[in-house]
Amino acid sequence: MKHLRTLRLRMLHSWTLRVFLAVVLLGGGVAHYDALAQKRITTKELCARFIKLGLSYREGGDTENALYFLNKGLNLARQTSSKYWEAASYEGMGLVYRDLRDKPSAIEALLAARRLYNDIITQRNGSQVALDRIIEQTQTMDYATERGDGILAREVEALRNQVELLKNENSALREEVAMLRGGRMDLPPGTTMSNMPNAPRSDGRPVAPNAYSPLQVPQPAPSSLIDLDALENMTGYTSLEEGLKNPDAVVKLDLSNNGMRVLPAELSRFRNLQYLNLSRNQLNDIPREIGLLTKLQVLNLSGNQLDLLPQEIGNLSNLKQLIVSQNALKKLPPEIGKLSKLEYLEANENRLTQVPAAIGLAASLRDVALRTNFIAFMPAEMGKLKRLRTLDIDNNSFTENDLNNLRASLPDTQIISQTQQGIQPQPGEQPAEQQGGGQ
Repeated sequence: MKHLRTLRLRMLHSWTLRVFLAVVLLGGGVAHYDALAQKRITTKELCARFIKLGLSYREGGDTENALYFLNKGLNLARQTSSKYWEAASYEGMGLVYRDLRDKPSAIEALLAARRLYNDIITQRNGSQVALDRIIEQTQTMDYATERGDGILAREVEALRNQVELLKNENSALREEVAMLRGGRMDLPPGTTMSNMPNAPRSDGRPVAPNAYSPLQVPQPAPSSLIDLDALENMTGYTSLEEGLKNPDAVVKLDLSNNGMRVLPAELSRFRNLQYLNLSRNQLNDIPREIGLLTKLQVLNLSGNQLDLLPQEIGNLSNLKQLIVSQNALKKLPPEIGKLSKLEYLEANENRLTQVPAAIGLAASLRDVALRTNFIAFMPAEMGKLKRLRTLDIDNNSFTENDLNNLRASLPDTQIISQTQQGIQPQPGEQPAEQQGGGQ
């Protein structure tokens, strides 16, 4: 009996140990391996996001941020031993250096990309062939002449913008002087507050030195729309309270990164507003009154918690740029087709599953960015956008057949259409890394 009892205890201990080990393996052990797998997936996804972000910055002309994120993507590609991503990073950097007219750096990066592509792509008409053409163009391009012409063009454009800004500032100063003098508009032509520090009051008493600063002059209420470049460079209001002191003078208002959960109703009082930045807040709703701001040219709602845009957004007849990225939008309102002057639409990183057919009516569209959504097809009406230069639909759910149909309907549009990681392969091409079932 004693031996039998000892045997039973050993069996019980053995069974308990097995249960314990099973719990550890199925619980903590599996969780541990899941965490490692998740970490590995996250690293690759982060690598992809850095590279794609760098390419987006390059498209936007921000070469500094483009190189920064492409370099971060390159480092992660090396950590994960992904030659395809490493090649994509080098290719992007080569294009950025070419934009900067840095010919040696451009060729070096492009050659590095080609070497990597040669190792992983076996198709004859693969990315390495397209890259050869880019390298050839880069080597034969006359950068000296192009650099001079480009600098001259940029200087002329900068001077034009400065002239426009000076006109606006002069108009603002004239209005302020008229107000201080009781409404009499007798300021001599070409005279500004900067050369009249002690201009007399209407009662004849001098103004105390430094009692009035031109920097505090509110923006004018323009009779016409301001050029977008000048509007971008203009100093605007960053406080709702300050703007409400003279709402008709507010042309540009930046309320970004203020933690706002509700859009103030007073916003509709800014009837001359042309630039409104509400990005990086916590807004989950845009009131219908937004449609009253009919002079708006730029509306930035990115980085909020919006799941719907009001149909009144179609009343913004002068809107040229609409930015709604990084929200929770499931659809775009069909009223977007009423925006006849809209040139730039950005709705990246939302939950969009479709694009309204009415978008084909927004005939002025030149650049559309819809990356990182759940869109599976585009309406045929997209083919009506004859001015469309770029269409970014990367990281969605398109089939190759859908993409081919889209390319056929928009032959003159650059379509960024990678449905898998990396730069979209040429027709009939697949990276060697992905031929074996992925990385």
